[in-house]
Amino acid sequence: MRKFFCMLLMTALLMTAVFPLSAFAGPSSSSRPKKVALTFDDGPHPYNTDKVLDLLAAYSIPATFFVIGVNAEHYPAPLRRAVAEGHEIGNHTYSHPRLTGQNAASFAEELEKTEEIIRSIAGVRPVFFRPPMGIRDDVVRAVAEEKGYELVLWTIDTRDWAGASASSIEKNIFDHVTDGSIILCHDYVSGECHTLEALEHVIPVLLEQGYEFVTVSGLIRMR
Repeated sequence: MRKFFCMLLMTALLMTAVFPLSAFAGPSSSSRPKKVALTFDDGPHPYNTDKVLDLLAAYSIPATFFVIGVNAEHYPAPLRRAVAEGHEIGNHTYSHPRLTGQNAASFAEELEKTEEIIRSIAGVRPVFFRPPMGIRDDVVRAVAEEKGYELVLWTIDTRDWAGASASSIEKNIFDHVTDGSIILCHDYVSGECHTLEALEHVIPVLLEQGYEFVTVSGLIRMR
């Protein structure tokens, strides 16, 4: 009997040497690339959006643009280009109002009008909605859901809308980025904006750190 168990032990040791235990494990979560989504609000802009698209094209990475309807009406070309280059489009209302306190019909009109503009210009129907300034209430949630939208916020606010410096934007991202982060940027800001300058450094660093840039849809499929 002792001889039999010794033979079993030797066999197990040989099998482990040929086929390490890790070979029998499922795929490691660490083998999956860390994913992060760049999002841009308040465009399109006749100059800034194209500059952002140029940068994204240089690294062959996608992003999600949350479009304001009235801006798309005035500047349709950058929106067409974004869609043609494989970027995702979200609905950011028609006039960028503060939504809390609005009645359901007014908010629904904001969504519907922007959706129709995006369809007519770029031939796509957005499925994601981001409320201006992230402000929402039960009415906003209910109407968005009724209209077939998924409400999307962010996990990192670059504060580019507040005129944050490029170094401040970079530090904010590097300090908080993790697998699954949604980064809030803007391609249309009324005042001083250093988004592009910051991203010129952020993108290659995150790529070097093993991050994969995806759209919001790409993050949701990951969950």
